[in-house]
This record gives sequence, structure tokens and C-alpha cells, in this order.
Amino acid sequence: MNSDVKGTVVDVLRVEPGERPKILLVDDNENKLIALESVFSGLNLELKMARSGKEALRLLLEHEFAVILLDVSMPVMDGFETAALIRTRKNNEHTPIIFITAISVSATHASHGYSLGAVDYIFAPVIPDSLRAKVLALSDLFQKSRDIERRTSALRHEAERRAGHLESQLESLLNGLNVGVFRMDMNSVLISANPAFLRIFGVAQTVDLRTVDCGQFYLNKEDQAAILNKLRSEGGVRDQHVQQRRIDGTLIWISISKTLISDAQGHEHIDGLIEDITSRKKAEILLIAKAEELARSNANLAEFAYIASHDLQEPLRMVSAYASLVELRYGPALDAKGVQYLREMSDAAKRMKRLIGDILNYSKIDGEYNTSVVDCNEVIDRVRYALQSRITEADAEIIHESLPTVQGDSVLCGQIFQNLISNALKFRRAGERPRICIGADRAGVFWKFAISDNGIGIAEESLERIFQVFHRLHARDEYDGSGIGLAICRKAVHRQRGDIHVESVPGKGSTFFFTLPSAD
Repeated sequence: MNSDVKGTVVDVLRVEPGERPKILLVDDNENKLIALESVFSGLNLELKMARSGKEALRLLLEHEFAVILLDVSMPVMDGFETAALIRTRKNNEHTPIIFITAISVSATHASHGYSLGAVDYIFAPVIPDSLRAKVLALSDLFQKSRDIERRTSALRHEAERRAGHLESQLESLLNGLNVGVFRMDMNSVLISANPAFLRIFGVAQTVDLRTVDCGQFYLNKEDQAAILNKLRSEGGVRDQHVQQRRIDGTLIWISISKTLISDAQGHEHIDGLIEDITSRKKAEILLIAKAEELARSNANLAEFAYIASHDLQEPLRMVSAYASLVELRYGPALDAKGVQYLREMSDAAKRMKRLIGDILNYSKIDGEYNTSVVDCNEVIDRVRYALQSRITEADAEIIHESLPTVQGDSVLCGQIFQNLISNALKFRRAGERPRICIGADRAGVFWKFAISDNGIGIAEESLERIFQVFHRLHARDEYDGSGIGLAICRKAVHRQRGDIHVESVPGKGSTFFFTLPSAD
């Protein structure tokens, strides 16, 4: 090969510098767009933002996107309608779409999103690390796909232009990329094929290609006829996701492009390129299955919450009622042990009722989410009113500055503040007046709250474990409780796209920090 030809191939294959994957963020809520933008801050991605479905469609005419993050609930044209219109455009038939929703939906509702070609269906608040990982993986896949397309297309055109010099080098490169190259006549009889094509379809390297009918790879003859008609009308066909069968009957997924060629004598044949994408397709199917499994799991949890709130509490009421009747009627006849047993039975029923109530509250956090502007000063007033008897009993001092408004759910915010203040009252130091301080500082598009106390503190090795369900640091006879309060706090904070952690010094007190989206 001469140096001129070699240099041309290298130039064609070189990826242009500075090229970054484009990500389209679609949401009618400006704050949510800002929050999503902050998730991808610092990454080598180019972000484009649309505030309506119509604006998103306009941007799709101007740019090619690696991933689309699409809000389900939007006025005029919702996310599903927007996705359906996106899929009507040939260039966006297979652009990955991730639906993001903050509303409670059924499995059928989520499945509708997947039927429109979504690769994932995420419930807000999103987990930033998880969302970044998914988008980076899809962007990387997009870059690699575009790179293979550019390389394959460039090599094909270069081979046609300099077939005499580059035919063997092109075949070698495509085999290395495991891209099949083939030529067949108009009756689907194979004329030529590279080793990668033969490997993909399980055809023996020694077979006479003229005996191979490519029609046998189709799952039905109608597909073959439709592609032939499209080739005659348009001259070329490209399909990213086609299911075909190998010689041994195994089903595979391929990406394929075909071009109708006429030689100088007017004879027609079909040239094509294929790539085996079975592994990628299986991963997509597995992702959809996992999402459906999660939806079923959420439905089972909701069913359990219903049982807990009705069927399980009724026997407890009966136990408590009959224990009271026994004590009332037969109390004088019971000895000290009998009275103790009745008291323990009644206390156990009360603890079980409280535990069921806490589990019900924990499960409800995944339910309906009513986002609005929440005044945290009003939330604190409600919490203080609810805890007034405990505050008075402990002679506690609660100090808070003027607190901000946040974008979230008023009920969830109340659960966060009430559980944290209740814990500060419960785990106070003996002989010292409880002092609870509440404040907030701006942190980008979030507010960072701090609730500090002068209580018994938490050992360093337990700072993370205390947020786990049913995790207790003390025996029940020391401090009453179900061990779910802080788990509810963490889940409620995450539901509103925030985060929570604690810093503590044993014997001196603790400070709980959590973030909530700003309403500004």
C-alpha cells in the first residue's frame, strides 16, 4: 500500500476533537431543570433544556441527542405525547428516553412509557449518582455507536473510491470490529461475505456461499418482502434493532444497513453491513424487566400497607380491650405476677400498634407526592403543637431562626422535622435541660438544614446505621421506640431529591443535616 492511501484511511477514521454528547432535558418546571442541570455539572456533556414538548421537538430538528430526560407531567403536551411524536422522526426512532415522574403511577402507566421506547422510568426525587451513571453509560454507548457508524461509513466509501488499494485492509478492520459485510443478489442468494458475517450467522467458513439463502435468516417472509420493496423505492435501508435467526435456529438481534447497487451492466445486487447487538438488547430487556419488577414490588408494598392499617390493627385492639376487661373484672383476684403479665401484654399491644403505624408511614412515603411551595416556619409551628406535651414535660428550649420556603411535600417535611425533634427530646442527657437549635443555609438550588441538640450523642460507628429500618442503639427499656423514625426521615428527604447525614460527639450532642430543593 502506498503512503497516500494509508494516510487517507487514518484521516477518515479520526474522531473530531471537542465533540461532546448532547443531553436533552425536558421539563416545564424551571427549578427541576436547574436541579437536573446540577446533577450533570462538571461532566463532559452538552446540556440542552426545553420547557415544553413543542420546544423539545424543535431542538430535535437542530441537534442529535445521546439521551433525552423527559418529564411525564407537562401541560399542553405531556411526556408520553412528546415521546410518541419523537418516535415518528426517523432520526430519533431509537434515541434513549428516560422518563422522570414525581407522580404515583401504576405498573400499566409505567409500561406505557416503555412501550414508547423508554429505556428507564425514574420516580422523582432522582438519586443523582444513579442518574449520572445511567446517562453516562448511555452517552458512552451513543458515542461508540456514532463512532462505529462514522468509521463503517467512512471505510465503506473509501473502499468504493479506492477499492483496488483498500479492499483487504477494510475487510480486516471490519472483522476486528466484528462487523459483517456481505453482498447478495435480488433473490437473497449470498454472493460474498466476510468472516464476521459468517460468524454472526453461524455459517461454516468452508461453505459454498452460493448455497446460502439469506432469506432463511428472517423470522417471516413478509419482513423480507417489505425490505426489498423499501430498497427499490428508497435505495437503502437501515434498522438498528432487527431480530433474525442463525443457521442453528438461535434468535439474535442485529443492526443492519442495506444498499441497492446497480453495476455498469444494469445488474442489481444488495450490499450490506451488520453488527450483532444481542448482548446490548438483552441488557435493555433486563432493565425493562427490573423496572416492571420494581413496579410490582411497590404494588405489593401498597397492599401490605393496606393490610397493616386495617387487618393487623383489629386483633391488637381486641387484645388491648380484653386485657383491660380482665384487669377491671379480675384485677383484685390476681396476684402481683398476674397484674404484671396483664400490664406487659397491654404494653406489648401498644408497641405493636405503634410499630404498625410507623411501618405504614414508612411505606406511604413511596405513594402520592404532592409537590408545592412549603413554608418551613409553618411546618415547625405544626410540629411544636403536636409535640407540646413532650416539650413541656422535658422543659425543652427550641430555638429557630426564620426558615426558608422549599419545593416539596408539606406532609413529608413535617415527618422529617417531627422525627428529628422528637429524637432530640427522647435522647436528652439526664439532669440537663434539652436545647434544640434549627437553622438553614443556602446551598446552590437547595437549602441545607441543621437540627442540633445537646443530648447523649451517637458513637461514630453508628452514624450511618441509625438510618436503617429497625436499627436501635439502645435497649427498649432504656428508650422506647420502633427504630423506624430516622429511616422515615432519610426516605422522606430522598423522596424530595435531598440528602441527609449526622455529625455527633458522644456525651455532647448531635447535629442532623439535610437538604431540600429551594422554592426560589
